[in-house]
Amino acid sequence: MISAQSTGMGPKGPGIRFLLQAGARLKSTIRPVTILNIHEFGDPAGEPMLAIHGITAHGRRFRRLAEQAWPQRRTIAVDLRGHGRSTYDGPWSIPQHLTDLLDTLDSLGLAELDVVGHSYGGAIGLSLLARAPHRVKRLVMLDPALAQSGEFSTTAALETIAAEGWNSVEEATIARNGGAAEVINPAVIEEIEAHLTLGDDGRYRFRYHKPAVVTGWGELSYPLPAMIEPRPTLLVIAEQAGLVTDQTVAGLEGLFGHRLSIVRIDCGHMLYWERFEETADAVMTFFGA
Repeated sequence: MISAQSTGMGPKGPGIRFLLQAGARLKSTIRPVTILNIHEFGDPAGEPMLAIHGITAHGRRFRRLAEQAWPQRRTIAVDLRGHGRSTYDGPWSIPQHLTDLLDTLDSLGLAELDVVGHSYGGAIGLSLLARAPHRVKRLVMLDPALAQSGEFSTTAALETIAAEGWNSVEEATIARNGGAAEVINPAVIEEIEAHLTLGDDGRYRFRYHKPAVVTGWGELSYPLPAMIEPRPTLLVIAEQAGLVTDQTVAGLEGLFGHRLSIVRIDCGHMLYWERFEETADAVMTFFGA
């Protein structure tokens, strides 16, 4: 590496750096380096942990887990490319997400650390282990969206394309609360405050980029990695969601062997909203806290 230059804060994220890399015979290439927007929680001097959210989400969703379940840790929760306050520019593939994560960790001076991922974040965490096993100490996958069918990805992508947002904050709140208006989950209220934005057309939408989300749905159809360098791994399955199939479990058991621990929770996909204590206990038991 010869030099690095930062463009500073941009309208859609914390900026892009360009690395000038020397090659053979003095040839050089310039590679843009995206530093993702991060949310930090817990003890700044604590053992670091990387938290990766799912499609359409944002890093702040990990706040309660970070502050109440493992406050002694330093949690770095990213906004993935195309989500939250990180850059919206493409590409939006899993390989690009991995590059963004590694560049962001490098910018923070973090080498090996524990990784927790929910849904799409679980798939990205597994891919991070496959690509850079020396950076992952232990892996937690919270109801990961792995090896989904092409039909599933198509349906989800078409729904994203067709989504027009909401006329009011109240409409958005009820929708995020699963259609129930009587009792609103406190996590949904926090989600609305942190993630809902008013568009130029007067409609409310969550803070993500549709092309990034559509791409993400397609990425979920890739099969499990053919091989990995195993690390201690926890798989937490939200049984009512049906995302983690028996075939996926068998595939993960083949990859991780005795290093894989499995916990099943009787709830929907948003397990750390619906069953916070059980989710927190599963993760902290796995980490030995």
